[in-house]
Amino acid sequence: MDYLLIDSNNLAIRAAFANSELRNGTGVPSGVHYGVLQSLVNLRNMYPKHKILMIWDGTSARRVAEADAAVEKGLIPSGYKANREKDEQPQPLVDFRDQAPYLKKGLHQLGIPQVRYPEFEADDVAASYAKVLKERGEVVIVTSDRDYYQLLDTNVTLWDGMKLKQTTQKSWTDETGIDPPQHVDCGALSGDTGDNIFGIPGWGDKTALKEIKKHGNWKAVLDEYEKQFGKLRGQHPDIDISDEASFNTLASVKTEKGKVKYPQIYRGIPYSGVALAFERKEVKIPKSALMLLMFQDRLSLAYSLKKMDDDISGLPEIPALDFNANRLREYLDYYDIRSLDDELEMFDV
Repeated sequence: MDYLLIDSNNLAIRAAFANSELRNGTGVPSGVHYGVLQSLVNLRNMYPKHKILMIWDGTSARRVAEADAAVEKGLIPSGYKANREKDEQPQPLVDFRDQAPYLKKGLHQLGIPQVRYPEFEADDVAASYAKVLKERGEVVIVTSDRDYYQLLDTNVTLWDGMKLKQTTQKSWTDETGIDPPQHVDCGALSGDTGDNIFGIPGWGDKTALKEIKKHGNWKAVLDEYEKQFGKLRGQHPDIDISDEASFNTLASVKTEKGKVKYPQIYRGIPYSGVALAFERKEVKIPKSALMLLMFQDRLSLAYSLKKMDDDISGLPEIPALDFNANRLREYLDYYDIRSLDDELEMFDV
């Protein structure tokens, strides 16, 4: 048996943006519904024998708790996904949130199995299903979210309907030069602005990938930098927490463009003495190395936040489709998307 696991929030939000102008006769947004159903038709054509499961996002209790604890300690400035201000959402995202409950009801009429775990995100649920199902057959995960690269395996592939691109373990490894689990190590070093995960300031994807290819994982990268530059810390002791003058001096260093050079420093940060010496041109050290050594306390947290939970227990078996044509047509009529009526008949099995 083969399986199709759909990152439903990812799919529905993309549909909302792609079809933002669509409304029914009374002005209710219908683009979310049309886009998702059209995508399901396309997926059914591509994977006619696969069992389908739509997975909706909950909120990761673990990630929120870990990030909040780090904020209290001063290791990071704000919590997990705290950058997503609900009062500044674009209209298509508002439409998605408003229409999601009705979309789920419509999909129920279509008979497509859906699941949501309140304390886990969709990627955690997909990871847990994939871990079990890949032993039974092929698993295709439908998403454009790059975090899912870490799940690629012999029997696990990704389908991005936006780019019309299939990614396999081999194609991704050939392209990047690392194995899928190492994608998490790269994310720990570079961070993730979308999820408000703080990596090493100044480190991007290319730098992170280069170092992981060379050393294997984020711990080995840090160990190598400690070996090379650790002696500098002894020669230039860290700023004492009570040393306001030195701390404020470091906190006020500006770049050539007038931006603060160390905007996220915190009291007790390691290698702060080396940073002061670096700014006074008393030591020579690559800026990327200095930033890694200063912000190393973030790495284990960032790795944990990027890594999916693949051990959710008690997952229900994926049931077969249970198509109800009459109720579905009422749903299609309301949103003025009867153009999909005939195409959706393929779900009547």
